[in-house]
Amino acid sequence: MADLASQATHELQSALEPVSVPTTSPRASFANWAKTFECRPQRVFAPVNELQCRQIVELARREGATLHPVGVGHSPSDLPCTKGWLVRMEGLKGMINAELDKRSATFYSGTVLHAIHADLARCDPPLALPNIGSISDQTIGGLISTASHGSGVKFPVLSQHVRSLTLVLPLPGAPVVRASPTEDVELFKASLCGLGATGLMVQVEIEVEEAFRLKETKEGRSVDEVLENLDEIKQSAEHVRVWWYPDGQGMVVGRANRTYGPAQPSASLVGHILGYHVTQFFLFASRYFAFLTPWVGRWAWWLSNTNSVVVDDGYRVLNFDCLFPQYALEWAIDAANTKACLAEMREWLDKEASDPKGLRVHFPIEIRWSSADDIYLSPSYGRETCWIGVVTYRPYGLPVPYRKFHERFADLLASHGGRPHWAKQHALRPKDVEALYPKFEEFRRVIERVDPEGVLRSEYVKRHIEGEDIAERMFKRRPL
Repeated sequence: MADLASQATHELQSALEPVSVPTTSPRASFANWAKTFECRPQRVFAPVNELQCRQIVELARREGATLHPVGVGHSPSDLPCTKGWLVRMEGLKGMINAELDKRSATFYSGTVLHAIHADLARCDPPLALPNIGSISDQTIGGLISTASHGSGVKFPVLSQHVRSLTLVLPLPGAPVVRASPTEDVELFKASLCGLGATGLMVQVEIEVEEAFRLKETKEGRSVDEVLENLDEIKQSAEHVRVWWYPDGQGMVVGRANRTYGPAQPSASLVGHILGYHVTQFFLFASRYFAFLTPWVGRWAWWLSNTNSVVVDDGYRVLNFDCLFPQYALEWAIDAANTKACLAEMREWLDKEASDPKGLRVHFPIEIRWSSADDIYLSPSYGRETCWIGVVTYRPYGLPVPYRKFHERFADLLASHGGRPHWAKQHALRPKDVEALYPKFEEFRRVIERVDPEGVLRSEYVKRHIEGEDIAERMFKRRPL
């Protein structure tokens, strides 16, 4: 390992020239996927190997800069944004090894999940991740840093499948350390939902299994039927998801189980045209004529309210078409509170729908589950969890009103002991986080130990973890 502590600063600067993004490049600025947050950092780097990551961290520490890693920017919050130094990690990619006997594979942290699925499928025998969320567009490092999740009462958040992490710490010389259940356990538990603040993640060793297919059935049900049988439904398959269409007064229940039978993928050109292009035009029209919004919701329910069966590779089944750019919000509550929370939410939305001046909401409301874990800042810490997520679409990338709906949704979920998804926008401050997370102080002690100079303290971390007065709309095109 190169001794960076004795390397002159000008030598570090010269070494990083090839991976310094010119200010004239489009990559010198950043916007998330939904184009809801954007920033123009002081400097941007695009490393392709571990040594360059160490050099960036060491140079930032010496120059008193703050830096923040970013993957592809799928987070619908300002978590990826900074005015300091931005490190684009997607160039640090690829599979390092896969060991079937250990049921693990190791990847560079900038590897996108689509590439991970392809790399594992080429193994002999083919392998797969045991669970996955709604999309595979993000990097594995970003996925882990926010404790993202899939669905299934017996499946934890995806970070819980991690076997070990390799991190570059912002200490003199930018040392590389390994964290695992047996090596610096505190750093490991903090980094599994580290928000980019516990070290620059460069490698991820994660659990895998032999490749499998999932057979998923989807059935339309009334809201009353689903709420009445919710406890039974959530345990009725390995992976259970529910999509609620408030204006259609119905829910789609998806149940998926492992199978090793032949694939029966489902794809329809007509369905794509109706579900994507026609729906987006209807949403565009409702942007100007709000009274149309409930009719768009009923249209979407009509498209979705069909019984179907699909058999395909596990990740293909679990991935979900997010359709259009959107404002997204998701909270995690104790699974025991799910029925009461959804019933109260239904009552609220029905009141809004009956009021000519009430809020008009989009679709679907996604309901998923995860098992309890012991990750310091995981929203599933210590309890079986139900995740409830809402979206407000931006047809053709255009802004639409969403803030009142999101504020009231967040208030309702908070009243049921909810914890927000760290990749989604929220208004929690340190005292709020401390009240929700028993290991919050342990997390803070870890980042103080591994980063005493605050090199990795992004604006997001300073706001929500350290309590600095940083505006929530700082990285909005319209900050007010």
